[in-house]
Amino acid sequence: MTSAPTDIFEFRTRLAPGRELDYERFHHFIPADLDRAMRNAGVLSWRIYRDGTTLTHVVEACDRRRMEALLDADPVNRAWQRQVAPYLAPEPTEGIPATRGTLIWDFSWPTR
Repeated sequence: MTSAPTDIFEFRTRLAPGRELDYERFHHFIPADLDRAMRNAGVLSWRIYRDGTTLTHVVEACDRRRMEALLDADPVNRAWQRQVAPYLAPEPTEGIPATRGTLIWDFSWPTR
């Protein structure tokens, strides 16, 4: 028996300078309803690594496009994005070197 293929991808975001440790404390756990929304959207694995102010997200999903569409429309995820926004810098992330840094969050960790 073979398993269905999955999409594995990564992307980067930037933290606002000086917010690194605040972000780590805030994001160490996610709400249980967000965990459910992500699982329902087909997220299998999501890890976030920090190198300075650069966050690298490494994601495995059943279907990336479906996951993104479901999460973009999900009110729980949209609320979470508003909560996390103050920690992020609006800088473009294209061309940021692919260094992962230290693991600061894993989808398998407990929720709150």
